[in-house]
Amino acid sequence: MRSESSSGAGEEVDALVRELPDPEGARLFYERVVAEHPPARRLFERDAGLLSDALALAAWSPLLGTTLAQQPEHLQWLARERVASRVKTTEELGESLARFALTHTQAGTQVILARFRRRELLRVYLHDLRHTTTLVETTEELSNLADAVLAYALQLAQSELENLYGAPQCTDERGRKRSASLCIVALGKLGSRELNYSSDIDLLFIYSEDGETSGTGERGAITNREFFCKLAEGVARLVGQPSGEGAAYRVDLRLRPHGRDGALAVSLREALRYYHETAHAWELQALIRQRASAGSPQLFARFSEGLRERVYRRDETVAHALFNVRLAKQKIDRFHRREAGGYNVKLGRGGIRELEFIAQALQLAHGGRDPWLHAPHTLISLSRLADRHLVTERETTSLSDAYTFLRMLEHRLQMEHGLQTHTLPDDPARRSLVARRMHFHGASALEEFEQALRTHIANVRAVYDRVFGDTEDDAAQATATTDAATATPRVTATPAPDARAPAAPEASPAPRGSALAHPAPDDRGARTPEDDAEKAAHAAAVVFAPHIAGALEETTGKVARRLLDAARGSLNPKRALALLARVASSLDKSDADVELNLNEEDLGALARLCGGSEFLGEMVAANPELIPALAARAEAVGERDHRAVLRAAVDGGRSFREELSALRRAWARLLVEIGARDVEGDITPAESNRLQTTLAAASLNAALLVARREIARHHGPFAAGPRLSVLGLGRLASGGMDYGSDLDIILVYDPKVPPPIGGLSHDESYARLSEPFASALSNLTRDGYLYRVDLRLRPDGRNGPVAVGARSFVNYIRERAGVWELLAYVKLRAVAGDLELGRAVETEARRTVHEAARRAGAEVLRAETRRVRERLEREHTRGQGRHGTDIKYGPGGMLDVYFAARYLQLRDDVADVGDDRSTRATLARLHENGSLGETDFHALDRGYALLRRIDHHLRLLAGRSTRLPAAPDHPVLSDLSRRTGHAAPAALVSDLDAHTAAVRAAYLRVVEG
Repeated sequence: MRSESSSGAGEEVDALVRELPDPEGARLFYERVVAEHPPARRLFERDAGLLSDALALAAWSPLLGTTLAQQPEHLQWLARERVASRVKTTEELGESLARFALTHTQAGTQVILARFRRRELLRVYLHDLRHTTTLVETTEELSNLADAVLAYALQLAQSELENLYGAPQCTDERGRKRSASLCIVALGKLGSRELNYSSDIDLLFIYSEDGETSGTGERGAITNREFFCKLAEGVARLVGQPSGEGAAYRVDLRLRPHGRDGALAVSLREALRYYHETAHAWELQALIRQRASAGSPQLFARFSEGLRERVYRRDETVAHALFNVRLAKQKIDRFHRREAGGYNVKLGRGGIRELEFIAQALQLAHGGRDPWLHAPHTLISLSRLADRHLVTERETTSLSDAYTFLRMLEHRLQMEHGLQTHTLPDDPARRSLVARRMHFHGASALEEFEQALRTHIANVRAVYDRVFGDTEDDAAQATATTDAATATPRVTATPAPDARAPAAPEASPAPRGSALAHPAPDDRGARTPEDDAEKAAHAAAVVFAPHIAGALEETTGKVARRLLDAARGSLNPKRALALLARVASSLDKSDADVELNLNEEDLGALARLCGGSEFLGEMVAANPELIPALAARAEAVGERDHRAVLRAAVDGGRSFREELSALRRAWARLLVEIGARDVEGDITPAESNRLQTTLAAASLNAALLVARREIARHHGPFAAGPRLSVLGLGRLASGGMDYGSDLDIILVYDPKVPPPIGGLSHDESYARLSEPFASALSNLTRDGYLYRVDLRLRPDGRNGPVAVGARSFVNYIRERAGVWELLAYVKLRAVAGDLELGRAVETEARRTVHEAARRAGAEVLRAETRRVRERLEREHTRGQGRHGTDIKYGPGGMLDVYFAARYLQLRDDVADVGDDRSTRATLARLHENGSLGETDFHALDRGYALLRRIDHHLRLLAGRSTRLPAAPDHPVLSDLSRRTGHAAPAALVSDLDAHTAAVRAAYLRVVEG
């Protein structure tokens, strides 16, 4: 007889599984886990949310249910990871993998990689089936996961080979030895960041130059070719060779030059020669989706740039492009017809492959004349094709919806048992289960699912037939003539290497009925820049005219002239017109009912914004609902209560997703308001920084509110508190937030208040709270993201708790903080959350920082300041000059000023006082204190003023960047010189060189004593 406790648990499980797609499977999973692992029962009893999520995973994926049953230690991990739904970056996953490997040292590398991937799938699939991430976010994270695994395997394999043979080297044009590098190039779905749960990963291994290794290893020198082929083999073995628990991924190298007969790794020169001279059309089509997955990004840039004009040919004809793509598809169709089973969502008529080939054919046909179409991601490419009117808006919507539906269906099929399947089962019972896993409910679930599937298939096929027109018969005939000479093709993103397609005649007529039968713009005769400008203005005017107040009197021609005049009066007319056209296109296809009521002044403001800031213009183009924000006057913008605006936006949300969306939309309006006034010159850069700092603090408070609500949804009302404060560092602390700035923060809580979540410790409670807090700020959603959140300066860095008790934080500074941390903590400031707690911690922490600095002594402070500064300069300024001057990390850059000022603050015990804690205010205090002489003060102060002015306008023009363009005629450099009051780019560069030289000299005098 079951106990009262177990009876209650059983009733709870019965209630939870009732609405799941496979209730019996979920119930069996629960009974197995609690029977074999009693601690799991206690964990489920403490955490109802974890129980619900574990049951859902078992109901949607027996594979993952088995994973949890066999490795119940993952339940504790999932309990921590299940709340935060943001997409983890490759770097974050790489760090997790490194920690995972350290705790599984008894297992071989192949087992570690397979286990780690399976563990991460628990988290990714949970957010997928809960709809807390989109399809794009899911496939991006699956791609990031593969990148992290490949990077780990590459590092390990290369280290082992260098121990045997030494490092690979080559000789440059001056006869000097330097290191040779390798890049793992991803193709297919990994290349476009659209990886499935059970995809092959298609890889190329490219190395930089021939030569030989240094010979310092155990076995002496070998050629670079031998070394990198061994390296490719090693990576493929670690990642792709099955162990006792399967392989992490199926690695496919058959798309490399010369296919199965080619070397596993080829030099850059050899690869470029192959693709320019030997490669067939289907191989070039595969390069649409190329990306550096691991290894040297610089090498990949050389590879990609060397092939751009070969993949996207300016002389490509519409007929030729269609013929080649349709021929590749025809071969896949013939192979698929020999397969048995139900409908194949990937390769069947109206399936994913036809949809992808629609996009790729249009890209190849027009990409040589329009770089905007060079987008590897399928959904992005469809959107850009719509921008160019190569598919209609209705087709774009139907194809995007079909792609999302079919890819989700593909995922559900694959995650049942972890198999690389794309075939829908014929059995009605199994199809009904698939329908329920696709979130169709009730007695008519299967019928509704079947109808949705038929609709999406028909939509894809209709566009496919319209695009390819009569090329299908031509391709079929060409395929038939080569059947005898071809082997069975591989069913992947492209046909097998031995499925060679004959070249189509260049003069083939455009197919009748094709979407591409009209000539490309470049074929209509020579056009002047003025023609293009008028065309762009007219295209935008067609969309804007209906939104003009008194539209009955307005003609498209009048609006076009106004747009053209306004663009010519902006900082960069060409940029203005290009972005105006994008804004108009986005407005035209927007589902939102955007009330603009534009007038002549509004059109001028929009044109000036687009001409003066690519960064803000792109924001408005992505979301035309932001256009009304341009009308806000400087006085209103300066007095705006950012915290109240964001709070009101969040209050209207009923779920975490709704709150995130509302927060992002409100934040974007506020930022565009500031930026519009910035572009117009109505506010100074310093005022812009102040407003953006206020906005950042308000965003932190709004994110805390969102996090509290989300935790309460999962855990019920808080037992106490929470009492949490956000301490800012860097620009956030000094009031210098700017476009694209990170939020460098530390989270501290009051340990005297009981933990807010019942049954959890302080650290556990605040760790739970910090996850949705960080997600609210940094998760990338369809509405964008707010800030990158950087918590690495917390005590013990990545190894420390995300939130730390107030007393523990102060003790850490006193007892264990390094001098480099003191240099950061000296600018500490309470910015959000419980400000009473924060200011108390700030006061004590800053006092403790100065005490620790006095104990360290001037010599240690000086040596550590130089060490950290020099390390940052080395790491960030490789290629300076060739890639442009780095105004932050380079010699005489902003970091010279930061480090000089903070070093002197610590050495001479000069604390920040008052509200103005900016770097220039700190320099003034140091000067008044006698810590900084007259010459050095003026050099640092004036140099920093110029550097920050350049930095601000560079961010406004082009977004987050620390490098000036290297080319003297670069349009951004020309615009930057005008924004900073210089007569020409040469004058700006000359002024900058003089000031950075003076800053570097002053910095060296300061740190050398």
